[in-house]
Amino acid sequence: MTTFDPASDYLRDLDDTAPLDVVDRPGAEHSDPRAVVRELSERVEVAEDVVKLTSRRALIEHMTPDEVDAEREVLRLGRELDREYTKWELTRELRARKRRHRQAGLRRWLDERADLKDRAATVNDRRWHLRAQRVRKRLTSLDARIATHIRAAVRWSNLLIGFVIVGLLYTGFVVQHNFVPSGDKTDPLYWLSLGLEALASVALMALMRHDARASLAGLVRKDSDTRRAWLIKAGLLVASLVAAAGPSMQAGDLMGIVRTGWAPVLVAAVVLIHDRISRGDAQILTKLHAEADRAEVHDLAVIVEWALARELVAPSQENKPGEIAPSTSKIASYFHVSKTNAAAVRAEVNARAAAAV
Repeated sequence: MTTFDPASDYLRDLDDTAPLDVVDRPGAEHSDPRAVVRELSERVEVAEDVVKLTSRRALIEHMTPDEVDAEREVLRLGRELDREYTKWELTRELRARKRRHRQAGLRRWLDERADLKDRAATVNDRRWHLRAQRVRKRLTSLDARIATHIRAAVRWSNLLIGFVIVGLLYTGFVVQHNFVPSGDKTDPLYWLSLGLEALASVALMALMRHDARASLAGLVRKDSDTRRAWLIKAGLLVASLVAAAGPSMQAGDLMGIVRTGWAPVLVAAVVLIHDRISRGDAQILTKLHAEADRAEVHDLAVIVEWALARELVAPSQENKPGEIAPSTSKIASYFHVSKTNAAAVRAEVNARAAAAV
């Protein structure tokens, strides 16, 4: 930057090459030597005043119009750069805030998702725990085991009986077509044939339902009863087979025999399966009922011992030496059990008393 200095310009204007003997050689216009001294003194005073003014700060800081314009341009450029920097800083801060907001939202979403997973896992564990408790109860409780087996037996029995109904319906329509090929509804055989097949079907279903009820009661049928029942079932099935496939057998039509006779054969197979399942259910339920009776007898024996210890019931007067149990009739009346179970309770109480001695 160029600085305007008037004092320096003034000093440069002085004639530095003036002769030093100017006092000794006065000019023509200065006849008096002291005039030269006075002139030099004035010039010295002017120079000193110029030097004093040169040291003033205002003279140094004084700027030309070009310098003022340059300074203004610098200030304008500085303000523009400041604005750009401020805008950049605000943009960066906004991006940082958005990033922090997204990160916070992501963390909240992850936390909520983890909480939902934890709650779902807890609910799932609780559900499986309850299911395990129910399964354990079914496996350990005799009543639950009996109920589960009875429910399964009833469902399978109903399903097999439903299959028998479908097969017998097919057989009934085949028999109806054999008896009345024309399909004349005014012919009495059109309805009687269907009624006769329905008679055989209802008889078979009644026998199957009886077997199912006997198995649910835990009654194992004797071999003689089973043989008689199977004779009746076999007769009904043979009659249905002959009525359905008889014309095809007479004509020697193999495919006709298959078409008309397969339903009675399948019904016979289903009846055989139902009979076998019913016998197995009866045996299983008999065993479960026996276990339940033994458990009930054991529990009643413990209760009777507790009542005897607190003299709530008195021993029977007919007890033999070593027996402490009440009479069978008293146990049956007090605890509302059958005399058979009461006798078993009395025997177990006496046996436990004898073992304790």
